[in-house]
Amino acid sequence: MAKAKKIRGLDCRAPAVSGIRLVLVMRFKELLEWRKTALDWSDPEGVHSMRVASRRLRSTLRDFMPYLPKRSFASALKQLKSLADALGEVRDQDVAILVLEDIEKKAPAEHSAALKQFIEKRKQLREHHRNELKALLAKSELKKLESTFATAVEAATATAERKRKRITPPLFSKVSQAIIRDRLKELEKRSGGLFRPLDVEALHELRIAMKRLRYAIELLASCFPHSISSHAKRAARMQTVLGDLHDCDSWIMSIGDEIDPARKENAVEKLAAFAWLLNHFTKLRTKHLHRAFARWREWEAHDTSGKLRAAINQEKPARQEAPVQVARESPDQGVGEQMRQAL
Repeated sequence: MAKAKKIRGLDCRAPAVSGIRLVLVMRFKELLEWRKTALDWSDPEGVHSMRVASRRLRSTLRDFMPYLPKRSFASALKQLKSLADALGEVRDQDVAILVLEDIEKKAPAEHSAALKQFIEKRKQLREHHRNELKALLAKSELKKLESTFATAVEAATATAERKRKRITPPLFSKVSQAIIRDRLKELEKRSGGLFRPLDVEALHELRIAMKRLRYAIELLASCFPHSISSHAKRAARMQTVLGDLHDCDSWIMSIGDEIDPARKENAVEKLAAFAWLLNHFTKLRTKHLHRAFARWREWEAHDTSGKLRAAINQEKPARQEAPVQVARESPDQGVGEQMRQAL
């Protein structure tokens, strides 16, 4: 999985609408750049990278939405969610197959046949989801999405530009502070979920909050005088262990869904294999839960939240380089044209 590209030409001391436009254009362009790799079924990392790019884009949109007219993005958000869901379905099966194939090699011999059947079922599901994803990644479909997104960016930022004439616009740096502060509050609100270890939904919401904070820091770090990248790395480590925990919860639920049909069929071998898998993932979940507790203790002992708040409250000296002009400022290359270059 490739890291998100740095947004070059971002002027944190300029009106927020200019930075928002630039960031949205660049994040969408990154998404399109993964199309060819995502369609290469020989390497599952392509789908994963495009899925992460779609998550970053949607997270960025969510961060900026308080500063833009939401209705402008209604259609684009719907299309982006459909694409993200399709990428997620394929990625989930890719991971599941790899995990099951590794487990099957180490499992007792008497469970081998049932596990192989389970793997084959996952492969059939993946093929179905790959066909759905392939249709969404057709160039004609992506051009529709590109057109919808470009129109939304133009309309939303034009509305924001008109408001600038009536009121003093916020600087991008101030918007960045507010976004990270909001993501941090959201994380702290969800942190109690870690101490309800049987509440799967609360743990999932905590993981999502940690991921959104991490994405926001990575995107906006250049606006602050002291590097806050270390906080993003700490958030990434916490997100990873929470992700491992979530994976176990997903496996436990998935295996549970297989047990009732197997019981009705009186499929003794399948039931034995599923019981063995449940035992495996239940033990693994406990290990990941201990790791999550340890990571959170590190977070609190380091006073990560306090240090992050202190970092974003400091202003960065003005930069000398001129910002890159995009969208309306460039008559030769608008938002849509910049995106089309990625196709």
